[in-house]
Parts: sequence; C-alpha cells; structure tokens
Amino acid sequence: MNLAEKSAITINSLMLYLLAYFFVFIGHQAFTVLAAYIFSYPLQVNYTEIYFLVYKYAWTFDSVKIIYSAGPIFCVLLAIFMIVVAFRFREYDGLLKVFFQWGFVHSISLTLGSAIAGALLDEGFGHVLMWMYTPDTGKLIVTLIGLFALAALGFALTRLFVLSANTYYNQLAFEQRRRFLFQQLLLPYLIGSAVIFGLRFPMDYYELFRILIPVIVILPSFISGGGSTVLYFDEEPKTIKISSSLIAAAFSFILAYRIILNFPIKI
Repeated sequence: MNLAEKSAITINSLMLYLLAYFFVFIGHQAFTVLAAYIFSYPLQVNYTEIYFLVYKYAWTFDSVKIIYSAGPIFCVLLAIFMIVVAFRFREYDGLLKVFFQWGFVHSISLTLGSAIAGALLDEGFGHVLMWMYTPDTGKLIVTLIGLFALAALGFALTRLFVLSANTYYNQLAFEQRRRFLFQQLLLPYLIGSAVIFGLRFPMDYYELFRILIPVIVILPSFISGGGSTVLYFDEEPKTIKISSSLIAAAFSFILAYRIILNFPIKI
C-alpha cells in the first residue's frame, strides 16, 4: 500500500467521519430545541451551542429532565438504526456503509459521552443527575458503566470495521489489518476531532469531552484488530482512490451548517 492509497483511504474515511458527526450532532441539537419548545422556553442557537434565555427559577424537574435528555435519547434511537444498517450491509463493498459505521460511533458516543461528561463536569446531561440528587458515588458508577460500555462496543465492532476493507481490497492479510485500521479508523478520528474542534471553537470542556469520547470505541477496535487469518473478499478488481463526490458533499454540508448558524438564531 503506497502513500497515495493510504491517503485515499484516510481522506474518504475522514469525510465520512465529519459527515456522520455533523448529521448526528445537528439531530441531537434539533431534538433539544424541540424539547425546549414544548415548555415554551426561548433560546438562541449558533454553530456550537444552545443558550436557554430563561431565568434559573423557570426551570423545573420535568423541563430539565426532558430538555437535557432529548438529544441523548434521539442518539440512542439513531445508534440502533445505524448499527442495524451497518451490519445488514457489512459484506457489501462501497463507502456508504462506512457512513453508518461512523454514524453509530458518533451516536453512541454522544449518548454515553453526555452521561459521562455530565457526571464528571455537572454540565449538559449532568443537570439531570443533579436534579435527581444523584450522589457522587452514583455519578462515579454512571461514569464507569459508560466507559466500560463504550470500550466493550469497541471490541465488539472490530470485525465490522475490518470488513470495511472489502471496499478497497480483494483480500486482507493479517499483517495488513492494523495498517488498514490506522488509516480507516485512528487517523480519521485524530484529524476529524481537530477539524470539528476548529469548526466549533470556542467550546466548553463538556463539548470538548464529547468530541474526544469516540476514542474509547476506536482504540479497542484498533488494538484487537490484528487477527491471525487472511480475509478473502470478492474477486472483482478494485482501485483505491479518493472520492471527489464525497469530498464535495462533506464540504458543502459542513459549509452550509457553518454559514447558516454563524450568527445566532433566536427561537
């Protein structure tokens, strides 16, 4: 695998990583806005955050519970959809299935990441825990369960990520697996996280934590992805190249999101 082929795999996966992230993130924000609308709470939305324009005494347990849980609940449902589609088409070649794989990673990361970051920082979903008078021991348990669940999912998803190599190869030797996973998983995560941080800057530690949390899924998959057997795919000749249409779609989608929400919108 030469440099051009490595770059093609990384760039294609990076574009799908960014597309999946902003798709999930926008859905998460939209459901939070809808939940706030139920309680007639005025708010302001920009490219990185939602500001609730209400006095502290206007909050109730029901409003806190529903508003700060709406986004994570949406992400749970989306994660189920994403993983079902990803598994259904795991043996088909093509780049689209990688979008669903990344979509699952982002959806489950925003769900469990919200719980973990909220328990640690008392922000976001942490407000729900505070209004439930969750003790520090309970928050620690939430954090540990969340981290364990993400790591366990990472190990469970290893084969799914490895099978995505059938888009580029007719066969994948065991000594090639980690090199492929580095280009397909680890490098897009590192670059993608930096790009997302730059696009959403400035942000608080809660949001930064939620951007970085996918590493708890990705690292176990990368570590356990070595294997000891050769994987054989279909025999149809394949070429490894950058998808220009994918780059155009990612840039158009992200640019539109950034321009539309560059100036705060009051709702």
